[in-house]
Formats: sequence, C-alpha cells, structure tokens
Amino acid sequence: MSRKFIASLVFAALTTVAGQAAAPEGDIGLEVHAGNITMPSPDRGTIIYKQCSACPERELGTTPNTSYEIGNLQVRRDDLRRELMRRPEQLMLLQLTPDHKAVARLKISATAQ
Repeated sequence: MSRKFIASLVFAALTTVAGQAAAPEGDIGLEVHAGNITMPSPDRGTIIYKQCSACPERELGTTPNTSYEIGNLQVRRDDLRRELMRRPEQLMLLQLTPDHKAVARLKISATAQ
C-alpha cells in the first residue's frame, strides 16, 4: 500500500514539473549595458545585443507594439537611441515577448547612474 502511495506522489510531482516546463509563465527581462545594444534604423527590425564583452552577439526582433521608455515615459525609438549613446555603461532592460522571440519593451532609467 505504501509503495502505491509513494508512486502516486512521485507521478504527481513529475506531472506538475513537466507541465510547468512545457508552458513557461512570467516575463523574461535581460539587463544589458546600453553600449552593447545596436538598435534598428526602421521602427521594425532587429536588435543586436551582447550581455558581456566576451559573450556572443544575439539578435531579437521588434514588433509593432515594442515600446521604448526612458524612466516612466514612453519615447520614440530615435530618442532612446540617442540616450543609449550618451550613457553606454548604463544598464537597461530588454523585456521579451511571451514567446521569447522578440523585444516587447526597452527601458532605461530616467537619470544617469
């Protein structure tokens, strides 16, 4: 009887873990130095970034809904690009879309740190 009970608990635990792995939830955000980001010229395009100087470059697309923010203000892509060039050592947030294939939001703090 106790073997069946233990087996049932193990099965339930494995089923729960498998379900969580198959459907990741929550937002994924990356912290990247502003100087390690190359933003696209057009509104839609590819953002190229490196998380460290020795790390490989990675690419993520933008969407029509990608937002660009300085502090709590939404700004145009070009305004954010200029701010990134002024503060290359500033950490910024790249928040990914739920499928982790594109950038939903790029945000840098309002004040230089």
